[in-house]
Amino acid sequence: MRQLRLDTSWGELRLAGGSRAGEASVLLLPQLRLALDAGRPARALVPLHHVVISHGHMDHVLGLPAWASQRQLNGIPGGKVYAPASLAAQISELLATCARLEGGKPYDVEVQAVAPGDVLPLRRGFFLRFLATSHWVETLGCCLEWVRLRLRPEFVGMGVEELRAERKAGKIITEDVRTSLLAYLADTGPEVFAEHPFLSEVEVLVVECTFLRPTDRERARRFGHMHLDDLVELAPKLANRHLVLTHLSRRHRLGPGARTIKNALDGILRPQLHLLNVEWD
Repeated sequence: MRQLRLDTSWGELRLAGGSRAGEASVLLLPQLRLALDAGRPARALVPLHHVVISHGHMDHVLGLPAWASQRQLNGIPGGKVYAPASLAAQISELLATCARLEGGKPYDVEVQAVAPGDVLPLRRGFFLRFLATSHWVETLGCCLEWVRLRLRPEFVGMGVEELRAERKAGKIITEDVRTSLLAYLADTGPEVFAEHPFLSEVEVLVVECTFLRPTDRERARRFGHMHLDDLVELAPKLANRHLVLTHLSRRHRLGPGARTIKNALDGILRPQLHLLNVEWD
């Protein structure tokens, strides 16, 4: 797996993972005990309590039973999976079947059905907001939101006793500040950016770039994937701090593919570019 340390307004955000179209995609945020898709078994995945499954393709879900099994083997209680509502029952059935195959007790895992527009608490100060992407099957992306309290502008500069008096008088002296820290779009075409303009402002944007050759643009459209030309068109509008690209097709070798991507975006991209494509063994 590749590892990234990204500067954000929250602080240094650590990402680990890798992706290759049709083989496996898995992105880990260990500080938040959160995994975004689980396309293959991974030791680093096991301690993470929360797993988002974007859709049912095996390169995004195949590591899920291994995660649940290893948590049980290591005596790690609990575990929560977020899955599209249309797949939640099937995900539960998959985990139950694997537990029966092992001859043990059911895995201690809760499967939460989610839908576009749902906002769920992850941990104190963090929420997951789900949105539909434009893949060829139902697929959910998600946005990690960081929420913190600050004094309302009219109370800034007051002393502690003054603030206590204002609060005692029934005044609301604080307000929520909500920051879109990271968005993970899983498999998607470019239509998601028109549907959700806020994505161009998210601090860390994780999006696929599956196809690079001009002759493959129609294929990208047909199957709901991003083409490099789509990113070139979107680049001037992106105000993110970081752009993390995933899901490179096996039609492209990693080294030449990385050079093609960097050359195409050089000089037109404001976010810092990172590639999480790997050659899985």
